[in-house]
Amino acid sequence: MSCKTDRYRLPVRPRPIQGEATVGFLMRVAKANGYEKLRLLQKAVKTFEALCQGLGLSIVERNALWGPYPNYWGVNTFSRELTSADFNHRLIRWCPLCLRESSYLRGQWMLKTSCVCSRHSIWLQDRCPGCGVHQRLERADFEQCMCGVWLAEAQPIEIATKTLVGISQAIEASISDKAALAGFPPLLVQEWLRLIRYLGQFSETSQPAKPGKIANLYQLEIASALLLQVSWLLDPWPGSFHAVLQAIQRKSENQLSIRRTFGPVYRVLYTDLSEQCFQFLRDEFERYLHKNWPGVVCKRNRAFKPETIAVHPRMTLKQVSKKAGVAPSTVRHFIEAELIASGQIVLPSGRQTRSINRHNAAHIAALAKDCLTLGESARLLALPEGRVRQLITSGLVKPLVSRAQNKAATWLISKRHVQELFFRGTGSSSGQPTVTVSHILKYWHLRQGEWIDLVQALSNHQLAPLGEQIELVPLGNVLLDGQKVRMWLAEKRYASCASMSVDEAAKLLGLKQQVVYDLVKLGLLATIQDELPGRRVTQASLEDFRANYISLAEYAKSLNQAPRWLLQTLPVNPVSGPIIDGSRQYFLRRVGLYNPYL
Repeated sequence: MSCKTDRYRLPVRPRPIQGEATVGFLMRVAKANGYEKLRLLQKAVKTFEALCQGLGLSIVERNALWGPYPNYWGVNTFSRELTSADFNHRLIRWCPLCLRESSYLRGQWMLKTSCVCSRHSIWLQDRCPGCGVHQRLERADFEQCMCGVWLAEAQPIEIATKTLVGISQAIEASISDKAALAGFPPLLVQEWLRLIRYLGQFSETSQPAKPGKIANLYQLEIASALLLQVSWLLDPWPGSFHAVLQAIQRKSENQLSIRRTFGPVYRVLYTDLSEQCFQFLRDEFERYLHKNWPGVVCKRNRAFKPETIAVHPRMTLKQVSKKAGVAPSTVRHFIEAELIASGQIVLPSGRQTRSINRHNAAHIAALAKDCLTLGESARLLALPEGRVRQLITSGLVKPLVSRAQNKAATWLISKRHVQELFFRGTGSSSGQPTVTVSHILKYWHLRQGEWIDLVQALSNHQLAPLGEQIELVPLGNVLLDGQKVRMWLAEKRYASCASMSVDEAAKLLGLKQQVVYDLVKLGLLATIQDELPGRRVTQASLEDFRANYISLAEYAKSLNQAPRWLLQTLPVNPVSGPIIDGSRQYFLRRVGLYNPYL
């Protein structure tokens, strides 16, 4: 047995360093014994076990080595659930400052995702600082490039961020079974490698179609990009993670299915990284959905935690209407009237679906309770429905849901808006003739727009409601002074240049109706026949009469004289009067009269 062992004894027998890479130790042994390549040493020794025996390595010394040796040295056995695919088998990575302190390859540098030296907070190197050539693991000399440049002299040295260094330290802590670093998830080394490999491919601008499958990860440039992205996602956490999710959601055409919307990242979180150690990722994803997902989260999402489904704020229109105790159509009308905020999703097919925050259910119930239909509003105001429609059209009553605008099956009007058309009396009638608003609407033949003007006059206090001040009276039952309303209406029509009845003209002239009828009959006051019944007086004819004629009573009053005495002394004869044509009053032409108004 001793002869077989002596066969593999080497003249120079270096000893392993704690944490040294296994392949780095082989390179040191090969160089110390004059072998230029590891394959030449393997041909002489055959297996790694034989080499250990030849070097007389103890179990403690063998355990000081970490990482794989080349496959042609024998079958590797890995601890901590690591596999051969996790390690770099082609190129050397190194920290120049570490090599200056102690010339050996560290075991953690052999991991494909290892890109930063946690001791010196700098990026690792894999190219010669002189010729720029990648340094391969097959060579026995890892200290000097083939061009003669020493690898420890690599310049410039790029400083790594605090987060990158923290991730590297967390990975090293997991290798040596140390406690997890504060601010980082407590993951094992294999779990860290999977997190970097899967999550490092997602950014705001790109999402992989097949996450986890990464070509040429042994190259430092590719591995560095993954590590940089993971460091960005973790710092600040979870803001950057939410930003990526938001970018994915914004680009997706399908906003109804969470699985299809988030696609690859959903598969990574719930399939590829489904272990309990990655639950913090899923928790944050579900918290993001709680705030930003416009659709509902239902029991169909079986991968989610039950509490995520239970507390999700979005509900379907049918669910929220049931909770509010109203019909779904009512909720839909509230949404169309922009009284309730909702999330709308337009599917590629053109179909639309809505979701509503569950907290809006109470508001919907309150709105529905405060609403009146058109018929209910008309009964409350003691008015015909047609008159209420005119109030709506004019804007005096603003419905929450309008059949004209929202194509609803019914009107929904706020009770508060209707009650604004209740009026309080300003005093008793004192014996003068009164009239209700309903009577005016029914018998006074109001013209277009005059109904709205009447309501506005009440609201602006141009017309004062009569009655007790204690009680609020609905618009239709409001009591008004009939004479004042007629005067207001006549002035309104006169100001609008509309034709008026003979009675209305009499009020504006301050004459009795029979007197004005006599003036019409005599042709002194011109009338027309329009679409309204009876003879009509225009504003022009009324102004023409005033410009040419004046009553004897009015002329005598202006001169402060008695009408009878004035009649006897007038230089002109009246054009109409009791002794002339049997009319009730004398009227004079203004031409030739002394004008007391000048």
